[in-house]
This record gives sequence, structure tokens and C-alpha cells, in this order.
Amino acid sequence: MGALLCRVELNKIGGITITVDNKDGEIIHTIVLSSDAITTTSKRSDATSTITQTPDKITMDCKTFELTAETITCSSSKSTSLSSGSEFSIKSDSSFALEAATAADIKAKEIGADGTNIKLTGSAQISATAGIIKLQ
Repeated sequence: MGALLCRVELNKIGGITITVDNKDGEIIHTIVLSSDAITTTSKRSDATSTITQTPDKITMDCKTFELTAETITCSSSKSTSLSSGSEFSIKSDSSFALEAATAADIKAKEIGADGTNIKLTGSAQISATAGIIKLQ
């Protein structure tokens, strides 16, 4: 590995910029501490990842996001939304629980298709309990 080009820039208007330039790896890492945000950027010719932190928000933009931990807990005091532009899966090597205080709604929609399918599979038993169970 060759030498890195490292810079620290202090600017009364722009804030502090720290740059590490790896010419051999063609990677530039930058941290900008401005008056309203902290922005961390890692850039190569084919990919860029950015983390931006403001007092009320943290945003991460990247090609691939991986999180590995022994325990992960996510909670929100208001709404939570997860979405995918392609396939979406949830897997557990042990038990899996889905719980809602008022209603749970599972929909399968195919845009431009007449039919949709929902498949429930259990190797031992599938149970349904309610005041009214409606099957059509």
C-alpha cells in the first residue's frame, strides 16, 4: 500500500473537513463537520456510501447495508415502515411471532395480474382462532 494523502481543513464558514485519499485503492474517505450536519462519505469510482447526521435525523445511503450483532432491538414511538423494491424476506432459526394490538392485514398484490396467492404452510398444524372465521 502506498502513502495516503491526509488533509484537515478548518474553515470558519464551511466547518472542518477531514479527507483521507488512498490513491492506490482509488478510495476517498471524507468527514465534514459543518454548522448543521456531520457527513461521512466513502467514495470509489463504482460506489459511494454516505452517512449524514443532523440533530433530528440520521440518513445512510449505500449500495449494501449489513448489520451484525448478537442482539438487535429496534423500536419507534410512532410509525415504522419497511419496504423493498424487490424480494423481502424475514427468517428465524427459532420461533417467530407477529403481533398487533388492533389489526393485522396480510395482502398479496400483483400489479397487472388477476390473481394473487397467499400460502400458509405448517409441518404439524395451522390453527386459526377468532369469534368468526370466514373462508371463501
